[in-house]
Amino acid sequence: MPTKPRRSTHFILDFDGTITQSDTLNTLVSIAASSKPEFPTQERWKAVVDAYISDYTATLEKLAPNGKFPTTVGGEKKLLRDLKAVEQRSLDRVFEARIFEGVTREVIEEGAERAVRGGEVGVREGCVGFMRSILASKEDKLYVLSVNWSRHFIASCLKAAGVLVDPAVILANELEGIAEERASTGQISPEGSMKIVSSGDKLQYLEQIREQGTARIVYIGDSWPDIECLLAADVGICIRDEPMGSSQRKLAEALERLEVACPRILDHDGSAQSQVVWAKDFSEISTWLENHRFEAESTRAGTAV
Repeated sequence: MPTKPRRSTHFILDFDGTITQSDTLNTLVSIAASSKPEFPTQERWKAVVDAYISDYTATLEKLAPNGKFPTTVGGEKKLLRDLKAVEQRSLDRVFEARIFEGVTREVIEEGAERAVRGGEVGVREGCVGFMRSILASKEDKLYVLSVNWSRHFIASCLKAAGVLVDPAVILANELEGIAEERASTGQISPEGSMKIVSSGDKLQYLEQIREQGTARIVYIGDSWPDIECLLAADVGICIRDEPMGSSQRKLAEALERLEVACPRILDHDGSAQSQVVWAKDFSEISTWLENHRFEAESTRAGTAV
């Protein structure tokens, strides 16, 4: 008797800090700076960062005074939704500072390749093989879902690392003009474009992917803006260094506040009791997935006999 086909899986990966070892935003700004050496890009970027930190800190204090953060998922979602305005104000400052004005596709491609080859942008252990295996699968599908400011930058970094992906599966913002192969105006995802700046935005795209069929959703992320997707997925996987970085620790603290169990993936038996787990790299994730699939296929084969 033939065995039942394996249920397909949609793997949705965050980019910064998940696929890569750290945030790549400074690299993207440096690429812009290198293309116009006479322009004070780095000085203006520092002013943008300082303004963002001040705005974020003040807004968070109003929303969660004295560090009193929510203890329910609903409260957490509301807090993250209310923080979205801070991110939009930051995008507006970047545009006003003209940091990415004049940047082209070629500048991004060449800069991304230099950054990957030179080690400025590092890809996590096992990630290239993990992504290639999904892309080669007939059943499974790969997506990259990111708040990064340039979809073309993500694709260029992945290409330089040895992973060729269809740009259609990269769900991220883009600098105005880049998709049309003209110099950018410097605006990030103008009105009418795909705009992903918050946890809720990422969740919206995950739900759109879920609506495509019955595939299992596995989401992999590393920071607080990933929390809604991690909780909504069939399996949510947190990437954690040892010791954890600040953004990873913030996510871990949020899960603890919400009383969401998060065991290490290698200790997870696949039961529904722990839908969120953590892994230190993609080698651990691949090992767990292979073991889990083997067990599931063995069970089906036994049933079919």
